[in-house]
Amino acid sequence: MTLFSNIKNTSFIINLLVFLGLFFVVLQPLAWDFELPAVFWIRQCFQLLLWITLYFLVSKVYIPKFLFRDRLSFFFFMILVSVLFIVVASRLLEMSLDVNEAMRAIKRPVRARPKHSTFSIDYFLLFISISIAGISASIAIIRKWYADNQSRLLLEQEKITAELSFLKAQINPHFFFNTLNNIYSLNRTDTEKAGDAIYTLSHMMRYVLYDSKNNTTLKKEISFVENYLKLMQLRLTEKVKIVFEKSDSNSDHSFAPMLFLPYIENAFKHGISSTENTSIYIGISSTKDTVTIEVRNTLVSVKGEIMEESNGIGLVNTKRRLDLLYPGRYTLTIDPHTSENEYFVRLILKLND
Repeated sequence: MTLFSNIKNTSFIINLLVFLGLFFVVLQPLAWDFELPAVFWIRQCFQLLLWITLYFLVSKVYIPKFLFRDRLSFFFFMILVSVLFIVVASRLLEMSLDVNEAMRAIKRPVRARPKHSTFSIDYFLLFISISIAGISASIAIIRKWYADNQSRLLLEQEKITAELSFLKAQINPHFFFNTLNNIYSLNRTDTEKAGDAIYTLSHMMRYVLYDSKNNTTLKKEISFVENYLKLMQLRLTEKVKIVFEKSDSNSDHSFAPMLFLPYIENAFKHGISSTENTSIYIGISSTKDTVTIEVRNTLVSVKGEIMEESNGIGLVNTKRRLDLLYPGRYTLTIDPHTSENEYFVRLILKLND
């Protein structure tokens, strides 16, 4: 159901309750122990018509045209004029129909005879009319506030969705750019391995383009990481040791796709060397409510000192995606230089509130 349908249905219910309240006030004399003259009910119906008119005038005309346009003095002036008009018009009708005389002519118990001044009905009308104007104004203001608040939330959600799409659109080309560079380098040294790499890449592209539009599962994300590692290992030497540990439990956990890849890419970008023995560790585990990835890579020569500046667009965009998708529901720990001379990353996603 749309926002406007909700507002429309709520408005109908509120209007119905207000009208029922007005009918109760107008028909309340039916509970008296004597029969009332016809002119009395004519006056009551006239008052009901005036009150309903006032209710809609305030909510449909005075509020949007004056109050919401910061014409506060004119808003109160029009309400005052309308209330006084109701009091005067009702009094004039009462006098023209000679309602008081008709009321004195009927037989009624002594206890039921009113003992109030001639003008007490004017105060009653004034009180009811002001109450109707106040209720109508309050309902209109609350309705406007609710509609504005819902529209603001909807716009914020659309903005977040658009930003997430933009961030993901940046991450995907970034991944393909790095991968194609690797295949290009591999093609110059081993064409057979390059062919295998292209085949593996086609499976990864299918996942990125078609299977990760919304949420993915832990099983699919692990499979994607395995393909990525297979692709990377085609061009690595024996000096690079890769350890990948995965959890087979909770494989149906659902979460945002492509959150692990930037940290794994970063490890390969800064943790391999053709001259030094290096290692890369990737561990993916899960519990009932969380998914955790841990990535460690050896710091190679001087690159470890400039790691922060070289992280690139992938890590920055991933951090922003985490902020938008899992606000207060993730823990990201980064140690750029551990005592074991490693770059360390641990990301814990809390999947349930």
